[in-house]
Amino acid sequence: MHIQIEVTTICNYDCFYCAGRDMPQRHMSMELFQDVLKRLPEGGPHRISLQGEGEPTMHPNFWEMVERVAGLGHVPYTITNGTRIDSERIAQFFPRIGVSIDTLDPAEAERIKRYNLAKVLRNLNKLLQSYEVWRIVIHTVDYGQDIQPLTEYLDKLGITKHVVQPLQVKDDYAYRYEEIASPPNNNCTYSCGFVDTPIMRFYNMNGTEMPCCYIKDASKFVSTEHIRESLGNKVTPEACSGCRELYEGEEMSKIFQI
Repeated sequence: MHIQIEVTTICNYDCFYCAGRDMPQRHMSMELFQDVLKRLPEGGPHRISLQGEGEPTMHPNFWEMVERVAGLGHVPYTITNGTRIDSERIAQFFPRIGVSIDTLDPAEAERIKRYNLAKVLRNLNKLLQSYEVWRIVIHTVDYGQDIQPLTEYLDKLGITKHVVQPLQVKDDYAYRYEEIASPPNNNCTYSCGFVDTPIMRFYNMNGTEMPCCYIKDASKFVSTEHIRESLGNKVTPEACSGCRELYEGEEMSKIFQI
Protein backbone atom coordinates (compact mmCIF):
# COMPACT_ATOMS: atom_id res chain seq x y z
CA MET A 1 0.00 0.00 0.00
CA HIS A 2 1.11 3.56 -0.68
CA ILE A 3 1.35 5.47 2.60
CA GLN A 4 1.82 9.24 2.46
CA ILE A 5 2.85 11.17 5.56
CA GLU A 6 2.82 14.97 5.46
CA VAL A 7 5.96 15.74 7.46
CA THR A 8 6.00 19.50 6.82
CA THR A 9 4.05 22.35 5.25
CA ILE A 10 7.13 24.58 5.05
CA CYS A 11 8.57 25.14 1.58
CA ASN A 12 11.22 27.22 -0.14
CA TYR A 13 8.91 27.63 -3.14
CA ASP A 14 5.67 29.58 -3.41
CA CYS A 15 3.92 27.76 -6.27
CA PHE A 16 0.72 29.54 -7.22
CA TYR A 17 -1.30 26.31 -7.21
CA CYS A 18 -0.15 25.02 -3.82
CA ALA A 19 -2.79 24.98 -1.09
CA GLY A 20 -0.03 24.46 1.43
CA ARG A 21 1.00 28.08 1.23
CA ASP A 22 -2.20 28.99 3.09
CA MET A 23 -1.76 26.35 5.78
CA PRO A 24 -0.03 26.85 9.14
CA GLN A 25 3.68 26.59 8.39
CA ARG A 26 5.24 23.97 10.64
CA HIS A 27 6.99 20.61 10.84
CA MET A 28 5.49 17.38 12.16
CA SER A 29 7.05 16.45 15.50
CA MET A 30 9.11 13.27 15.73
CA GLU A 31 6.77 12.08 18.49
CA LEU A 32 3.75 12.32 16.19
CA PHE A 33 5.69 10.79 13.30
CA GLN A 34 6.56 7.76 15.38
CA ASP A 35 2.93 7.48 16.49
CA VAL A 36 1.82 7.46 12.84
CA LEU A 37 4.29 4.69 12.06
CA LYS A 38 2.75 2.62 14.84
CA ARG A 39 -0.74 3.12 13.36
CA LEU A 40 0.06 1.97 9.82
CA PRO A 41 -2.18 -0.71 8.31
CA GLU A 42 -1.12 -4.28 8.97
CA GLY A 43 0.75 -6.16 6.30
CA GLY A 44 3.42 -4.66 4.14
CA PRO A 45 6.03 -3.74 3.54
CA HIS A 46 4.41 -0.48 2.50
CA ARG A 47 5.79 2.24 0.28
CA ILE A 48 5.95 5.24 2.60
CA SER A 49 6.22 8.62 0.94
CA LEU A 50 7.28 11.48 3.17
CA GLN A 51 5.56 14.35 1.41
CA GLY A 52 2.69 16.78 1.64
CA GLU A 53 2.21 20.48 1.07
CA GLY A 54 5.81 21.41 1.88
CA GLU A 55 9.34 20.53 0.76
CA PRO A 56 10.08 17.33 2.72
CA THR A 57 13.84 17.82 2.90
CA MET A 58 13.34 21.06 4.83
CA HIS A 59 12.26 19.07 7.88
CA PRO A 60 15.26 19.10 10.24
CA ASN A 61 14.72 15.38 10.98
CA PHE A 62 13.95 14.30 7.42
CA TRP A 63 16.80 11.83 7.11
CA GLU A 64 16.11 10.40 10.55
CA MET A 65 12.54 9.81 9.40
CA VAL A 66 13.78 8.07 6.27
CA GLU A 67 16.06 5.83 8.32
CA ARG A 68 13.18 4.89 10.65
CA VAL A 69 10.96 3.97 7.69
CA ALA A 70 13.71 1.83 6.15
CA GLY A 71 14.53 0.31 9.55
CA LEU A 72 10.96 -0.98 9.83
CA GLY A 73 11.32 -2.76 6.51
CA HIS A 74 9.17 -0.35 4.51
CA VAL A 75 10.14 1.29 1.22
CA PRO A 76 10.91 5.04 1.51
CA TYR A 77 9.76 7.45 -1.18
CA THR A 78 9.42 11.21 -1.44
CA ILE A 79 8.85 13.95 -3.99
CA THR A 80 11.33 16.79 -3.68
CA ASN A 81 11.46 20.05 -5.61
CA GLY A 82 15.11 19.30 -6.31
CA THR A 83 16.70 22.27 -4.57
CA ARG A 84 18.15 20.26 -1.68
CA ILE A 85 19.17 16.92 -3.22
CA ASP A 86 21.65 14.78 -1.26
CA SER A 87 22.73 12.30 -3.95
CA GLU A 88 24.64 9.97 -1.65
CA ARG A 89 21.83 9.58 0.86
CA ILE A 90 19.24 9.21 -1.86
CA ALA A 91 21.25 6.39 -3.42
CA GLN A 92 21.58 4.77 0.01
CA PHE A 93 17.94 4.86 1.13
CA PHE A 94 15.59 5.41 -1.82
CA PRO A 95 14.85 2.63 -4.34
CA ARG A 96 13.09 5.37 -6.34
CA ILE A 97 12.89 9.13 -5.92
CA GLY A 98 10.43 11.72 -7.19
CA VAL A 99 11.55 15.15 -8.41
CA SER A 100 8.98 17.82 -9.30
CA ILE A 101 9.66 19.94 -12.39
CA ASP A 102 6.94 21.88 -14.20
CA THR A 103 8.87 23.73 -16.91
CA LEU A 104 12.30 24.19 -18.49
CA ASP A 105 11.70 27.91 -19.06
CA PRO A 106 13.56 29.86 -16.33
CA ALA A 107 11.29 32.89 -16.72
CA GLU A 108 8.17 30.75 -16.45
CA ALA A 109 9.59 28.93 -13.43
CA GLU A 110 10.14 32.27 -11.70
CA ARG A 111 6.66 33.45 -12.69
CA ILE A 112 4.99 30.48 -11.03
CA LYS A 113 7.42 30.87 -8.10
CA ARG A 114 9.42 27.71 -8.59
CA TYR A 115 12.71 29.44 -8.02
CA ASN A 116 16.26 28.63 -9.15
CA LEU A 117 15.46 26.20 -11.97
CA ALA A 118 19.13 26.08 -12.97
CA LYS A 119 20.06 24.65 -9.56
CA VAL A 120 17.34 22.01 -9.80
CA LEU A 121 18.59 20.86 -13.20
CA ARG A 122 22.19 20.79 -11.95
CA ASN A 123 21.11 18.70 -8.97
CA LEU A 124 19.18 16.33 -11.24
CA ASN A 125 22.21 15.81 -13.46
CA LYS A 126 24.43 15.29 -10.41
CA LEU A 127 21.98 12.68 -9.10
CA LEU A 128 22.21 10.83 -12.41
CA GLN A 129 25.93 10.37 -11.86
CA SER A 130 25.38 8.08 -8.87
CA TYR A 131 21.80 6.87 -9.27
CA GLU A 132 20.28 4.67 -11.96
CA VAL A 133 18.13 6.65 -14.36
CA TRP A 134 15.19 4.23 -14.16
CA ARG A 135 14.86 5.00 -10.44
CA ILE A 136 13.97 8.66 -11.04
CA VAL A 137 10.32 9.75 -11.38
CA ILE A 138 9.61 13.28 -12.61
CA HIS A 139 6.35 14.79 -11.35
CA THR A 140 4.76 17.67 -13.27
CA VAL A 141 1.64 19.71 -12.55
CA ASP A 142 -0.10 20.52 -15.83
CA TYR A 143 -1.61 23.99 -15.50
CA GLY A 144 -1.67 24.64 -19.25
CA GLN A 145 2.02 25.26 -19.90
CA ASP A 146 3.95 23.79 -22.83
CA ILE A 147 5.29 20.50 -21.47
CA GLN A 148 6.90 19.31 -24.72
CA PRO A 149 10.36 20.84 -24.07
CA LEU A 150 10.46 19.13 -20.67
CA THR A 151 9.38 15.81 -22.20
CA GLU A 152 12.11 16.03 -24.83
CA TYR A 153 14.70 16.93 -22.19
CA LEU A 154 13.77 13.92 -20.06
CA ASP A 155 13.97 11.69 -23.13
CA LYS A 156 17.53 12.87 -23.72
CA LEU A 157 18.44 12.07 -20.12
CA GLY A 158 16.85 8.64 -20.45
CA ILE A 159 14.22 9.32 -17.80
CA THR A 160 11.14 7.37 -18.84
CA LYS A 161 8.86 7.76 -15.82
CA HIS A 162 7.09 11.11 -16.09
CA VAL A 163 3.89 11.60 -14.08
CA VAL A 164 1.84 14.55 -15.36
CA GLN A 165 -0.90 15.58 -12.97
CA PRO A 166 -3.72 17.96 -13.93
CA LEU A 167 -4.64 20.79 -11.63
CA GLN A 168 -6.93 19.50 -8.93
CA VAL A 169 -10.19 21.47 -9.15
CA LYS A 170 -11.41 20.43 -5.73
CA ASP A 171 -12.82 23.36 -3.76
CA ASP A 172 -9.93 23.45 -1.29
CA TYR A 173 -7.43 23.86 -4.14
CA ALA A 174 -9.17 25.78 -6.91
CA TYR A 175 -9.69 29.01 -4.97
CA ARG A 176 -6.02 29.74 -5.68
CA TYR A 177 -6.45 29.61 -9.47
CA GLU A 178 -10.14 30.02 -10.22
CA GLU A 179 -9.39 31.80 -13.50
CA ILE A 180 -7.77 28.70 -15.03
CA ALA A 181 -9.47 25.89 -13.13
CA SER A 182 -11.40 23.67 -15.53
CA PRO A 183 -14.38 22.08 -13.80
CA PRO A 184 -14.71 18.31 -14.23
CA ASN A 185 -17.21 16.94 -16.72
CA ASN A 186 -20.80 16.37 -15.62
CA ASN A 187 -20.46 12.59 -15.53
CA CYS A 188 -20.18 12.14 -11.78
CA THR A 189 -19.70 8.46 -10.95
CA TYR A 190 -20.04 8.81 -7.17
CA SER A 191 -17.18 6.34 -7.07
CA CYS A 192 -13.75 6.89 -5.56
CA GLY A 193 -10.82 4.56 -6.18
CA PHE A 194 -9.26 5.60 -2.89
CA VAL A 195 -12.37 4.40 -1.03
CA ASP A 196 -13.61 1.54 -3.20
CA THR A 197 -10.26 -0.23 -3.46
CA PRO A 198 -7.92 1.33 -0.91
CA ILE A 199 -4.58 1.99 -2.58
CA MET A 200 -3.22 4.53 -0.12
CA ARG A 201 -3.49 6.09 3.31
CA PHE A 202 -2.71 9.73 3.95
CA TYR A 203 -1.68 11.11 7.34
CA ASN A 204 -1.76 14.89 7.45
CA MET A 205 0.25 17.24 9.65
CA ASN A 206 -2.01 16.47 12.61
CA GLY A 207 -1.65 12.73 12.12
CA THR A 208 -5.26 12.41 10.90
CA GLU A 209 -5.70 9.32 8.72
CA MET A 210 -7.60 9.93 5.47
CA PRO A 211 -8.22 7.82 2.35
CA CYS A 212 -6.34 10.19 0.03
CA CYS A 213 -4.05 13.20 0.01
CA TYR A 214 -6.52 15.51 -1.75
CA ILE A 215 -8.46 16.52 1.36
CA LYS A 216 -6.72 19.72 2.43
CA ASP A 217 -9.46 21.16 4.65
CA ALA A 218 -9.52 18.39 7.25
CA SER A 219 -12.29 20.18 9.17
CA LYS A 220 -14.70 18.89 6.50
CA PHE A 221 -13.54 15.30 6.83
CA VAL A 222 -15.75 13.05 8.98
CA SER A 223 -14.46 9.57 8.22
CA THR A 224 -13.71 7.27 5.32
CA GLU A 225 -16.90 5.36 6.10
CA HIS A 226 -18.88 8.61 5.90
CA ILE A 227 -17.47 9.22 2.42
CA ARG A 228 -18.34 5.68 1.38
CA GLU A 229 -21.91 5.92 2.67
CA SER A 230 -22.46 9.36 1.15
CA LEU A 231 -21.26 8.27 -2.30
CA GLY A 232 -23.42 5.17 -2.02
CA ASN A 233 -26.38 7.51 -1.54
CA LYS A 234 -25.33 9.63 -4.56
CA VAL A 235 -24.28 12.51 -2.32
CA THR A 236 -20.90 14.18 -2.60
CA PRO A 237 -19.36 14.67 0.87
CA GLU A 238 -18.27 18.23 1.60
CA ALA A 239 -14.67 17.06 2.02
CA CYS A 240 -14.72 15.73 -1.57
CA SER A 241 -16.53 18.58 -3.32
CA GLY A 242 -15.21 19.12 -6.84
CA CYS A 243 -12.70 16.28 -6.75
CA ARG A 244 -11.74 14.93 -10.18
CA GLU A 245 -11.64 11.39 -8.80
CA LEU A 246 -15.44 11.30 -8.72
CA TYR A 247 -15.82 11.95 -12.44
CA GLU A 248 -15.63 9.61 -15.41
CA GLY A 249 -12.18 9.58 -16.98
CA GLU A 250 -10.69 11.87 -14.31
CA GLU A 251 -9.32 9.33 -11.83
CA MET A 252 -6.59 10.97 -9.76
CA SER A 253 -5.80 7.59 -8.17
CA LYS A 254 -3.98 6.57 -11.35
CA ILE A 255 -1.17 8.93 -10.35
CA PHE A 256 -0.16 6.58 -7.54
CA GLN A 257 0.48 3.67 -9.88
CA ILE A 258 4.22 4.31 -10.10
